Amino acid sequence: MRYLLFLLLIVTASPSILWGQKIEVSDGLSLRNDNGYDIIGRLRDRILLFRDRFDDYEVQAFDEQLHASWSRKLEDIDKRNTKILSVLPGKNDFSIIYAQKLKGKYYLKIHKYDPGAILIDSMTIKTYGERLFTPPELEILISEDRSKVAVYNTAEKAKLEIVCFQVDLMKVLWDKTASFEDAFMEETFLGLALSNKGILYVALEYDNKKSKIESHRFQILKVSQEIDEIGKYPFPDAITSDVKFVFDNQNNRLLAGGLWSEKRKERTNGGFFFSCDPQNLTSYVLKKTQFDDQFISTIRQKDIEDGSKGIDDSDVAHLIPRADGGLAMVVERHYEIQRGTAGSSRVVREVRNIVDYYYDDFFLLSFDADGTMQWNTILHKKQYSQDDDGIFSSFFLFKGRESLQFLFNDEIRYENSCSTYEVSANGAFDRNSLLNTLNQNLRMRFRDGLQLSANECLIPSEYRSKLKLVSIRF
Repeated sequence: MRYLLFLLLIVTASPSILWGQKIEVSDGLSLRNDNGYDIIGRLRDRILLFRDRFDDYEVQAFDEQLHASWSRKLEDIDKRNTKILSVLPGKNDFSIIYAQKLKGKYYLKIHKYDPGAILIDSMTIKTYGERLFTPPELEILISEDRSKVAVYNTAEKAKLEIVCFQVDLMKVLWDKTASFEDAFMEETFLGLALSNKGILYVALEYDNKKSKIESHRFQILKVSQEIDEIGKYPFPDAITSDVKFVFDNQNNRLLAGGLWSEKRKERTNGGFFFSCDPQNLTSYVLKKTQFDDQFISTIRQKDIEDGSKGIDDSDVAHLIPRADGGLAMVVERHYEIQRGTAGSSRVVREVRNIVDYYYDDFFLLSFDADGTMQWNTILHKKQYSQDDDGIFSSFFLFKGRESLQFLFNDEIRYENSCSTYEVSANGAFDRNSLLNTLNQNLRMRFRDGLQLSANECLIPSEYRSKLKLVSIRF
């Protein structure tokens, strides 16, 4: 078996058959009274789905053949003034983490359930008090092994409140507040990464503008029982346009991948790799690579003389740590156009805004541990939709034992074909047909899929207010 350089996700492992896949579709559920849903995954012999309904929360179970078997209302969670932050599956249970306002005070809570959706434990993680003028704006970050969560409050510009919680032990590990200069959230905050040990890394960035490019730099803070600065890293002659951070638990290093520009953030000129040892301030790699003319012209599908060099409308979608300490970075090109259309009558004239969503090609950049780009691969697609928030666009990344699979809709319409790119460890790829939804009453939301195992994933389908779960096994 060929040694794979990607750090692959291994969990545990349901049919028309096309190109070696087995595809199975669940019974349909009406979404007319639903605000949203989350796929919990497989617990014991059932697939569980969390539903945020108009007046309650509910868990729906499916059997091995994806037939709806039972459902249960979660009457222990008061839906009033409640915001669900995460529905987190464990090995033999699942947890719901939510924020709630009661009698003017704000609380962060967790409820844990067994595979039958019976409450087995609950607690208040943190009380925020009244917060009359700055109500909490909470975001959540989950460790790779899903044992730790960090919930951070971004409501105040000059500080970041963070609480870290160990889900399996139902225990608060630490609760800290980091203070910053006034412009922190708008200009300085860059990203976060949480290790499996419950250590949070906060990345800051300074002077990320053309006029101060020579003093451009990163700063990393480590937050656990204490708040420590672990390093400052100069990055002159480059402006970052998009960056993501991830903690490599296998090699115990903080990694980042991103895009950089020479002049304008809107047009990227290359990719960069960052790696540092949290225990050694001087042990780090920060290296950028410039895209060559052929790569740029292939992406833009025209000669670079036809415009200034660089690639626009690009964002980092995924970072995948490699087993050798390197990193694979997935970048997708997408943009939105908002336009107005006028409608009139003898009484009133209205203007309605229409939003067009474009999700086009994506590409992979693979760096080794010293920051050298070993290969890049361009994967073509063109997706267009209107007024749907792009929910049927983009792709689902499936991490297999020996390759990466990218699953996506060829076009965004009711009857459609779906494809997959299979990318090997050296960047070689194949494009194959996955399924056709003609007369199948399916409309796949690939970007919201969930990987269940090394050979199976679940993809939600929404077609005319009916939800179905589609199991794909490779």
